[in-house]
Amino acid sequence: MTAQPRHPVIRLGGTIGRLPRYVRLANALLHDPDVSKPRKAALAAGMAYLASPIDLVPGIIPVAGQLDDLAAVLYAIRTALRGLPADQGRRHLVDVGLAPTALTADIAIVREATGWTVRTVATAGKFFVSLSVRGARAAVRMGGGLGARLSLRRKPRGDVDCG
Repeated sequence: MTAQPRHPVIRLGGTIGRLPRYVRLANALLHDPDVSKPRKAALAAGMAYLASPIDLVPGIIPVAGQLDDLAAVLYAIRTALRGLPADQGRRHLVDVGLAPTALTADIAIVREATGWTVRTVATAGKFFVSLSVRGARAAVRMGGGLGARLSLRRKPRGDVDCG
């Protein structure tokens, strides 16, 4: 029997645990003279987004609120590293205690968790919409009170209902 892969949101725990090392890596890359100014600007923007209280997805929304911050930092670091020779980029990763494959793996985890989050929110949204529609229909069928006043099909006076 093979082990089931862990849920993407659970796997995010390791990525979040590595965040202090990624911040140290970003700092080292900002001070590396071999990283171009445009790549440093992208890195600084990713770090500023992490530190900023203003986000595309508010932090109070569980999982999704943290994914955008994490993605911004990881993609910014990847952008900076891609401007360096491969061996120099690997050295930066190892210097902060990260495996050479850690960044790629963590970006994949963030993508997976984002996909799961989007699917979950879409499913929940469909469920609540269908629940509201069923509730409104039930109220109309029950007649009287608010249900009668909210009838979805109003007939003009004098018309004959033929079915």
